[in-house]
Amino acid sequence: MRTLRPKTVPMGSVAPWLIVGGVGGVYALGLLAWLAARIAAVLSGHSWATGPAFGTRFISGLLRGRAAQMLPGVPAWLIATVFTVLLAAAIALVVVGWRLIARRLPRPDDPLASLATPEQVAPLTPPVIADRARRLRPSLAGLPRESLPPEETGVLLGTLQPRGPELRASWEDVMVAIMAPRSFKSTALAIPTVLAAPGPVVATSNKADLWAATVELRTEGARQAWVFDPQSIVFAHQDWWWPALDGVTTVEEAERLAGHFILNVDDPQRRDIWGPGATELLSALVLAAGISGRSLTEVYLWLVDDGSPEPVDILESRPEFSAQAKGLRGIQNTAPETKQGLYVTARIGARCLRDPQIMKWVTPPPSGTLATFDPRKFVQSRDTLYLLSKDGGGSAAPLIAALADRVMREAVRRAETRGGRLDPPMPVVLDEAANICRIADLPTLYSHLGSRGVLPVTILQSWAQGETVWGRAGMEALWGAATVKLIGSGIDDDRLGERLSRLVGPHDVAVTSYSRGGRDRTLSESVTLRQQPILGPHRVRELRKGTALLLATGCRAAQIALRPWFDGPQADRIRAAEAAAIKDLTTRAERHLSP
Repeated sequence: MRTLRPKTVPMGSVAPWLIVGGVGGVYALGLLAWLAARIAAVLSGHSWATGPAFGTRFISGLLRGRAAQMLPGVPAWLIATVFTVLLAAAIALVVVGWRLIARRLPRPDDPLASLATPEQVAPLTPPVIADRARRLRPSLAGLPRESLPPEETGVLLGTLQPRGPELRASWEDVMVAIMAPRSFKSTALAIPTVLAAPGPVVATSNKADLWAATVELRTEGARQAWVFDPQSIVFAHQDWWWPALDGVTTVEEAERLAGHFILNVDDPQRRDIWGPGATELLSALVLAAGISGRSLTEVYLWLVDDGSPEPVDILESRPEFSAQAKGLRGIQNTAPETKQGLYVTARIGARCLRDPQIMKWVTPPPSGTLATFDPRKFVQSRDTLYLLSKDGGGSAAPLIAALADRVMREAVRRAETRGGRLDPPMPVVLDEAANICRIADLPTLYSHLGSRGVLPVTILQSWAQGETVWGRAGMEALWGAATVKLIGSGIDDDRLGERLSRLVGPHDVAVTSYSRGGRDRTLSESVTLRQQPILGPHRVRELRKGTALLLATGCRAAQIALRPWFDGPQADRIRAAEAAAIKDLTTRAERHLSP
């Protein structure tokens, strides 16, 4: 625990300091007078050696008014003028020097003074991060540390404040960022992470900015961009589709896919009451469609026709799914009120399946001319998958979550066949995760994804957003499993502020008091230590735009300066690429919206 002392108050008794200051002041003034005398002697045509050397003789003579005798022929007015100039210059230097020093001295109310130093965040500094990258990635093991490009070693976080090194998360860190709108969450975290990814990368968004800033640079060389844009966020031309039911031939896969839909039921009360039963219903329908080669179109038709015997017959034709067949039949034959509650809840969660513009991205194309997206091949590439959706009811959010989840699980399988870790690693930037990419067991996945080289970066606007999706226990689990946590500016959540204040901890602040005592009324000084929070809740709220609080496993809490892409070395290239992408987007939008 670091102790902060008052910035401008000396320690100990005042009297000794006054004595030392007085003697030093007399000595300094005497030295200035001697220098003024020598300079005046030269200016008046005499030798530099005119007069006595500096010492007690000179000061004594000066105090007795014998300047004229010590410096014959040197005008007194000239000595006084030079002395005044030197004194003014000395005072100016002292003032400027003190201000520079004072800026570096800690204040009792300055949280930076007690937050991390470079030594206390050493695991995130370039040398350590480079060594960890060589250990985690076999492809880098034989390369010298100095030859590794920074983007190959980890995910850029920012620069330690006030004057620290660049900090990066390693290739086994999983991240959660809570950053309010316009706090650089896209420009300083999402976009740089996508651009610097050494291998495949997945990015979700509900706006065009992330896609526009990265798509051109991410398609250089042999890399490809897969843009999933069923709601025309960037008006991307559809040249591929994803068979959402491909591989959904087990109960586990069916329940995972169904869970993504039910989690998007906006009414928490309905979701809590009917959600488990609706998940069972929808998973049975999904499983029936998956094992019979049907599509999600048939799934929604079965939801509308709540008495259709077809899905039950399909499940009964496979002995291993007899339990699911009986369960589905039981739901169809249950009390009307219960049956209606389950079917309505499932239809609400899956309402995007009634939108033909969305469905054409996940159902077989009539002509068969579209490429098929294969998650297994994607995780072996260096491509980019953009998952774009609007917010709100009827959006493609359940399919966004389903595809992101499928890709992450394929990456884990790939890692398990390659020694346990994906190389190069795959960042998964889940921007607007609580709105468009709700993965039910994401908090559980966090516990092992990092060890597989799959690195989720979940970006939320508030703690409450996370609780809305995963509940209080789920959000606590996500927060606890994240090895790197970023809290940006604009956080007005008092509960989160209190939590962060406790996590950062207190420091000892020196409090100085003065008193007079004794017969001679001598002024004495006493210093006591008082504990107070390093970062009170109000300080969390007052974080400046462009800064963030960093909590990393094994490190002291730190404040960092974020580094937006427009302040980076590739700013001109990114700006030009973004402008070209926006121009193309505008052209496509005008063509799409024209009557």
